Amino acid sequence: MSTYKLYYFNGRGRAEVSRLIFAAAGQKYEDIRYEGSEWPLHKSEMPLGQMPVLEYNGTKLPQSLSIARFLAKQFQLAGKDNF
Repeated sequence: MSTYKLYYFNGRGRAEVSRLIFAAAGQKYEDIRYEGSEWPLHKSEMPLGQMPVLEYNGTKLPQSLSIARFLAKQFQLAGKDNF
């Protein structure tokens, strides 16, 4: 079974689109939220030292737009062609 973990700060911001995609797809995921004071402890664990980050079956994917495109394709929400 596939597992999804979404890492971001405790707020909506750049991770909200991914959360909405999970909701639209009815897909369960682990929503891991860090307070600003916790971020320096975890920054080195994240690709590019940035969030949001999606972890899919142990592989971490950074950048909000890349995550949104990946999830949309995973859940057949991206359309069948470019138009």
